[in-house]
Amino acid sequence: MFQLHPYQSKLVEQARQKLAAGNKSVLLVSPAGSGKSVIIAEIAHLAVERGGNVMFMVHRQELVNQIVQTFQADDIDLQDTTIMTVGKIANRLARLPRPSLIITDESHHSLAKTYRKIYDYYAEVPRLGFSASPWRMNGQGLGDVYEAMVEGPSVKWLIEHHYLAPYDYYAPTLIDVQKLQTSSTGDYTNKSMDAAVPKAIFGDVVSHYQHLASGRQAIVYAHNIEASKQVVEAFQSVGISAVHADAKTPKAQRNRIMHDFKAGEITILSNVDLISEGFNVPDVGVIIMLRPTASLVLDIQQSMRGMRYKQGKRSIIIDHVANAYRFGLPDTEHIWTLHDRPKKKAKDKQGPPIKTCDACYAVIPAQCKVCPVCGYELEVESTGMGVDDAAQLKKLTVENFKFVVKHPNHMQPSEATSLKDLQQIARARGYKPGWAYYQAKNRGFITDNKRRKQA
Repeated sequence: MFQLHPYQSKLVEQARQKLAAGNKSVLLVSPAGSGKSVIIAEIAHLAVERGGNVMFMVHRQELVNQIVQTFQADDIDLQDTTIMTVGKIANRLARLPRPSLIITDESHHSLAKTYRKIYDYYAEVPRLGFSASPWRMNGQGLGDVYEAMVEGPSVKWLIEHHYLAPYDYYAPTLIDVQKLQTSSTGDYTNKSMDAAVPKAIFGDVVSHYQHLASGRQAIVYAHNIEASKQVVEAFQSVGISAVHADAKTPKAQRNRIMHDFKAGEITILSNVDLISEGFNVPDVGVIIMLRPTASLVLDIQQSMRGMRYKQGKRSIIIDHVANAYRFGLPDTEHIWTLHDRPKKKAKDKQGPPIKTCDACYAVIPAQCKVCPVCGYELEVESTGMGVDDAAQLKKLTVENFKFVVKHPNHMQPSEATSLKDLQQIARARGYKPGWAYYQAKNRGFITDNKRRKQA
């Protein structure tokens, strides 16, 4: 059997007590990277040892394969288990062995009809659900399918006690967040993400990586396949080994990519919604976020993917899409509940009190006048940024670049070296055409002789 950490054993005991108190269904909440699969295996092992039959279900086949490997590593007799995707179980209810315990992973999905069909069929069977983030974009709580909830330690506690790696978070925003629009599902539409993430930024993504995490292996989260492949090309163009993978990548090819990445033969692995929920990827310490999202669940899964603990390791998170200003940082405290969340008015949707250092791009407390990371004296005092404050986020898009990014669209006027540079800055910022000429003349880019020749 696996040897659980004390906080994991405590979570198992708390869940047992909830069931003993008469609750038929209990949700266990524990942060990403806290060893959820080991806890699940321990609970399954105890149930099988007592003559029970365990049904484990999750929404993706890759996660099924992983838990099978974990159960085998814990010497669990698989003959006493049913391990399948939710869809397969729902279509085989009359033929499957009756379980004595049902375990559902990634339980924030469990309000869906297929899950409820299974829960209704086994209405008298006790159930345990697991999630790092019991949160749905529509605000609906999980109280309809779980009677009780127990929580593990916070991300901050896990970092302080060396169960998760500490991190540095940088937010050199490269996208135009004003173009992001939500769909009926609550997340941003593909069309609006295409508009918000211009192709011109991918060279800047490479520049930031070289400055902040050069040489370290990194996972890139892109918003679509085309963007992911363009990111790969940008890295390859400067001699950095990079590959793309997505859900449609053939399984054999995907396995080979993961093998090569684990072996260190690939430096940058760019993907589209592939390496998120429980996906088994080799240990990596750098995350590059190019997929804007309105989903807290997705943000947590992606931003924390590089925080698996290893002695001496410090994770680096480079957020190019301003997700930190919607949800905060990995160790930002969240109040989890089984109840529905009350809808907030736009004026009440305030983001966390943070800002980005103009010099090193580190995300720091809003009240800081001097960056605690690089010592830069901040010129403008900020009180934080609201989630819907597009004007503030737009300011990040245009003005947050001091010494890494060289694309004219992101230059400071003082960095321009020609009339052309100033004209591109003017177009990017919506200035009147005369601004570029006035600036160029004052800096000596245009003289009366040049003006007469142009005429």
